[in-house]
Amino acid sequence: MKKRIAIQGRRGAYSESAAYYLFGKDIEIVPMNTFEEIYQGIETNAVDGGAIPIENSTAGSIYENYDLLYKWRHPIVAEVTLQIEHCLCAVKGTRIEDLKQVLSHPQGLAQCSRFFTSHPGIQKVAFYDTAGSAEEIAKRNNHTDAAIASAFAASVYGLEILAKNLENIKGVNFTRFYAIQKMQPKILQGNDVKTALLFELSDSQKSGALYEALGCFAKRNLNLTRIESRPHPDHPWEYIFHLSFEGSPEDKLVAEALQELQRYTDFIYRLGTFRAGKQEFLNYHHTAE
Repeated sequence: MKKRIAIQGRRGAYSESAAYYLFGKDIEIVPMNTFEEIYQGIETNAVDGGAIPIENSTAGSIYENYDLLYKWRHPIVAEVTLQIEHCLCAVKGTRIEDLKQVLSHPQGLAQCSRFFTSHPGIQKVAFYDTAGSAEEIAKRNNHTDAAIASAFAASVYGLEILAKNLENIKGVNFTRFYAIQKMQPKILQGNDVKTALLFELSDSQKSGALYEALGCFAKRNLNLTRIESRPHPDHPWEYIFHLSFEGSPEDKLVAEALQELQRYTDFIYRLGTFRAGKQEFLNYHHTAE
């Protein structure tokens, strides 16, 4: 039986391409309307896992998923970084000069603002999802509307690509995705392993409290790859810290660092230990059976 993997958005979304890299080609994609539905689906066993975006190189962190990882504590089991390339997609036979409006997610529209500057007669229209905008254009089936989405979405909905690499700054737009599931797998070891933690400082008002906590890793030359702070949902002006670093809890130095970290924290929770993700191009076209 194929694994059922949830994504936020419609078929052809960037998250769908990420799901194939994270879980393999032989999966069933389950589109969800919201990120929280992914976590709920995993918790109730309606799906076997999910592919969630966590960070974009130009727009920054996806804070909702940081908060949901804290709320649901579903283990991170893999990661991948995709290079995002926006395409102008329309019904076959459409010309750019025919267009009156272009639909896309607000972030996609913003990242392609130079296109609209050079085509002032085309109106940009915010839509809830990039792949959803491609689906909508296919439904409208006219030659005056287009979508900004991936080449993958264009292929899913049978659209023609009028222009590629529409983003303002080409070659620098990347999104990192996590694979999450319900069960924590066996702890990995190796030189290519990363670990993600949640922790809360025991005395956040103390001068140098965060410095002391991070020093547990620095003094052992353990490389931190990401730190993010999010407001504590129950305690105003206190924070939950998301920390990623190179290494496994099975490594001696990591084990020592985590043991020392307990002195400065109220709680530590390991979200996952997984292979460091590779950088991939968004060219994974899944052929539906």
